[in-house]
Amino acid sequence: MKIKPITFIKTIVSVCLLALVLTRVDFSQAWNQVKNLSLPFIIFALLYYTACQWLSCIRWQVVLNSSGHSAPMSSLLSSYFAGMFLNIFLPGALGGDVYRVYRVAKQTKDSEVALVSVFLERFTGLAALSALALLGLPPAFKLIGRWDIILLFLACVVSLVGAVLLISSPRLLIWTEPWLEKFRLGRVAARFAKIQILLRKFAQHRQALALSMGLSFLLQLAIVYYHYLVAQQLKIPISYLQLLVFIPIIVVVTLLPISLGGLGLKEGLWVYLFNRIGLTAEQALLLSLVITVLSWLLSLPGLVILLLDSTGFKQARLGE
Repeated sequence: MKIKPITFIKTIVSVCLLALVLTRVDFSQAWNQVKNLSLPFIIFALLYYTACQWLSCIRWQVVLNSSGHSAPMSSLLSSYFAGMFLNIFLPGALGGDVYRVYRVAKQTKDSEVALVSVFLERFTGLAALSALALLGLPPAFKLIGRWDIILLFLACVVSLVGAVLLISSPRLLIWTEPWLEKFRLGRVAARFAKIQILLRKFAQHRQALALSMGLSFLLQLAIVYYHYLVAQQLKIPISYLQLLVFIPIIVVVTLLPISLGGLGLKEGLWVYLFNRIGLTAEQALLLSLVITVLSWLLSLPGLVILLLDSTGFKQARLGE
C-alpha cells in the first residue's frame, strides 16, 4: 500500500517531537511516580471514564430521539468503544466517527440521520468546550501568571468560539465565504452551509438542544476532573483550575494537522505547559502517557465488538 506524502510527513513530525520530549525525561524519576498507581485506582479510573462514555451516549440518544429515531443504549455504547479502538490506529477521531455512523445507520435504517446525529453530538461537544474555555479565562489570568500561556489560551478560546459561530451563523459564513474561496476552501463553505440547515432543524427541538448542551458541558467538566484525579494519584501538584485552562489548549492545538493524530505534539505541549508553572517534563509526560494508556485499556472491548461485527456474529445468532 502506497503511503501518502502528507501521512509520511506527519509521521516524521510525530517521531521528531516524541524524540525531543523523551530526551528531556529522567525515566527513573518517572518510574518512581508510576509506582503511585494502584490497581484499585486503575479500575476506578476505567469505570469513571466508562461513565463518561455512557454520558456521551445519553447525549447521542437525545439527538437521535429529536429526529424521531432511536437506538438501544447498548448499541450506542458498543459503538463508542469500537470507535475508541479504531482511533488508536487512525489519525484524529474520523475513523471512529465513520464506524459510529455505520452502526447507527444499521439501527435506524437511515444513513443521513446517522450521519447528522454523530455530527450534532460532536458539535454540542465543541460548543460546550468553547463554554469551558471561556470559563477558564478567570483562572488563566489569576493562577497561571504567564503571558505566553495566557495568549495561547486566548488564541484557543477565539478558535473554538469562532468555529462554533462559523458553523452555526449563516451571516458569518456568507462574510467568510470569499476568503475561504481565496484559500481554495470553497468545499468547506459548501459543507458548512449544509450543516447549518441541519442545525436549524435540530434547534427547533429546544428541549433536546438544551439537554444536549447541558450534558456536553457536564461531560467536559467530568473529563477535566478525570485528568485531575489521575494527576493526584501520580502525586503531580496541579489544580483543577489549572487543568481547566490547559485541556482546551491541548484539544485545540492537537487538532492541527501537523502530526499523526496529535502524537508527539500533545506530549510536547504538556511538557511546555507544565514547565511554565514550575512542574517537570517527567510529570507532564507521565500524565499524558497514563491518560493515553488508560484510554487504550478502555478501548479493548472495542476490539471484541469489531471482531464480532466482522464475523457476522449477530446475524448468525439471529438465524439460529
